[in-house]
Amino acid sequence: MRTRAEQLVSEGHPAKEVARQLGVSVQTVYRWRRSVASGPDLAQARTRIGELEREVLLCREVIATMRQMMPPKDGTR
Repeated sequence: MRTRAEQLVSEGHPAKEVARQLGVSVQTVYRWRRSVASGPDLAQARTRIGELEREVLLCREVIATMRQMMPPKDGTR
């Protein structure tokens, strides 16, 4: 049903009409469109999140190494 709803909306039918034809609420049609439209974006976001998490880990390792090599003076950070 989701595929049909997306097809009808992409053909230019109003969401209200699509919802009536499929027997679902208008909000459901909008939610389905959002989830379908964000599929590729979601995959890109997850990839980017993974990259950023690796970068954060690397930065933490560098900070830990620097603290070992040059401890803070007078107990300050």
